[in-house]
Amino acid sequence: MTTPLKTAARYSTIREINRAVVTEPSLGEIFQSTCGAVKKVIPYDRMAFSLYSPEHGALKLTAAYGQGVDSFYQAGLILDEASHHGWVFHHQKPIVRQDLPREFEFSIEQPNVKEGIRSYCAVPLITRGKSVGVFIVLSAQRNSYSDAHAGFFQEVSDQFVSAIVALMPICPHHPSTKWFVPGALRLQEDRRQLLSTKRAYRIGASRAAGEEKSNRVALERT
Repeated sequence: MTTPLKTAARYSTIREINRAVVTEPSLGEIFQSTCGAVKKVIPYDRMAFSLYSPEHGALKLTAAYGQGVDSFYQAGLILDEASHHGWVFHHQKPIVRQDLPREFEFSIEQPNVKEGIRSYCAVPLITRGKSVGVFIVLSAQRNSYSDAHAGFFQEVSDQFVSAIVALMPICPHHPSTKWFVPGALRLQEDRRQLLSTKRAYRIGASRAAGEEKSNRVALERT
């Protein structure tokens, strides 16, 4: 049964993820914060994201949360065009599976069925109109996600991709970053803006803490 999305909770979750993007120092920590924020409003059993790997000419599962040590879906798994990740990446459209054993289309979805996954929602990670990866949320329950959830997860994805732009290397001359070449200069500007925001946030937080300490000392002296 799908969990309804309340507007207030939805925007609160997006703000929490945005705050993590600005304050957390690494992509892994931002992903963990994203997992926790989404869990507060939408039940799920697994969450993961993949990024395009120019070395393989395909997507690579970059991080996953909730799967067991024996799961087929471990970080480093290559997901080519003939996969649900590949379809979402190339079409820039979500996939919502409400009854996976009946609805799966790609052979690489079958291990999910064997591992007990019954529904999922996958959305593209897009920046400047370019696909850079896929964000996916999975559940052991049927009918867990709807088109409305796909819209929400796309909002989550849009927040998360800003962290990828800021924290992944984007030099157009480096072999590991060719996936950013089409918009390298614009992405570098995006990166500078977000890193500037991070610095401003930390400076502001430090000043606020200093002012609070000064006020506390002043009160203690009176």
